[in-house]
Amino acid sequence: MHELALCSIEHDGHAVLSGYVRTFEDGVLWAGFEGIVRGVAEGDVYLLRVLDDARGECVYQGEVARITADTVGFVGVELLSTLQKRAVARVAVHVEVQGFARLATVPDEHEHEHGAAPAAEAEAVDGEADEVPFVFTVLDVSAHGMRMMSQTELPLGSEVRFVFPELSAAFWLQAVVVRAQPSRSGTHYGCRFVETSDRETDELFSYVLRTQGALRRQQKLA
Repeated sequence: MHELALCSIEHDGHAVLSGYVRTFEDGVLWAGFEGIVRGVAEGDVYLLRVLDDARGECVYQGEVARITADTVGFVGVELLSTLQKRAVARVAVHVEVQGFARLATVPDEHEHEHGAAPAAEAEAVDGEADEVPFVFTVLDVSAHGMRMMSQTELPLGSEVRFVFPELSAAFWLQAVVVRAQPSRSGTHYGCRFVETSDRETDELFSYVLRTQGALRRQQKLA
């Protein structure tokens, strides 16, 4: 269980090691690390925080039974808590993406006061507007949405379609613009993913956890 899941070893509220789960069976967990193991001692009890793609965040407690150059073996490992982070886990990124947008049309109140909307506007309101190519930068992403920045003006309700290049599997994602906030470098848009399958949601959640783990390791090495 938890094989290859990210794992941090904590003591007194501080992380002392960050690695991954090699094996976990019958209350014995072996954690592996990229560098030389330091900061833990045999016989001491530690908190083990495991980020599993399927189970979310699982917090265990276990006693160090054996230490090698790049592994630590814990015995008597007991589950303390679980937290399904799929709905709230989000990671900051900076990824340039090329996609397509179907722009929502904002009704002209003055024209509507004096008659029906023009034919072109009526088609857009009915969802028949053509897609236009555009470039944007993903600023953060979760399994259910993203925040992006673009020079292209996207009215609320516009639909965005793109392939996120950071995912291990290539598939089209669709999102709807739900909020906008102007900035000096371009407008920031909050988007909600729509029509995503369970597999696609799992891929996004796995990416968020992997990226969070990589950022933590970079911060510890800095």
